[in-house]
Amino acid sequence: MSAGLRESLAIGGRLGFGIYLIPGFPDWDTSFAAVRAAVAAGVDFVEFPILLDAGFSASTGSVVAEALAKAGPDNLDPRSSRLPEWLAQAPVRVGIVYRSAWPAAGDWRAGDEILSGCAGLLCEHDIRPFPEYAALARRRGLALVPPLRATAGHLTDEEADVLGCGDGFVYLALSAETGRAGTIDDRLGRRIDDIRRIRPDLPVYTAFGIRDGDDVAAVARQGADGFIVGSHALTVLGDGVPAFERWLLGMSRARSGQARSSPDLLENFR
Repeated sequence: MSAGLRESLAIGGRLGFGIYLIPGFPDWDTSFAAVRAAVAAGVDFVEFPILLDAGFSASTGSVVAEALAKAGPDNLDPRSSRLPEWLAQAPVRVGIVYRSAWPAAGDWRAGDEILSGCAGLLCEHDIRPFPEYAALARRRGLALVPPLRATAGHLTDEEADVLGCGDGFVYLALSAETGRAGTIDDRLGRRIDDIRRIRPDLPVYTAFGIRDGDDVAAVARQGADGFIVGSHALTVLGDGVPAFERWLLGMSRARSGQARSSPDLLENFR
């Protein structure tokens, strides 16, 4: 397991903060400024896309899809000359893997160089059997992050298997599509409790539809260990770097007022 991911998430009583950014969006100068601003604001890790074509699952909303299209295939190509320089700005990064890059467990198509320096991977598409993918990622020294939905009811056997094999942190989606706000209430808290009964060692990060300090406070009240922002971060970035920096400052202030519920979750993280 990458020490970078382990160290970035061992954050004491502070609520975790991850962000999804796209290299080259909306242009390279802005994109470089955005990732530097995120790191300066104390973001714990930067998610970035790994893909070979513009194919997305139903979970990718229009904001992300349009931003990926605007960035263009040359910028997103794993062999892009500027991509390594952009990635180097973020000391801890998690690759968001799309189907075109990893369509089957034994068929990694994006090349090995893109994995250099990654702390972990999270698949945008539904991968089955998850344990097989997770084992292959682990052999490369990478965490394969287990994705779950914040639905009502107890965890299914399949979800429990995903949790048992995943690493890094739990990615808990609040809705079915990026950018779409989900309901943040006691059901989320119960879901987090169920997850912790199986994997008390993994922090739970909520995602999908988180935009502002009120959302941060709401997920913290339900016991989340952190949050991730993608669609809204890209939307704000479209208004320019100063607007993005102001938004980051507000989110950083919001997280600083929330206590992380389980400060030592990664003590046993390998």
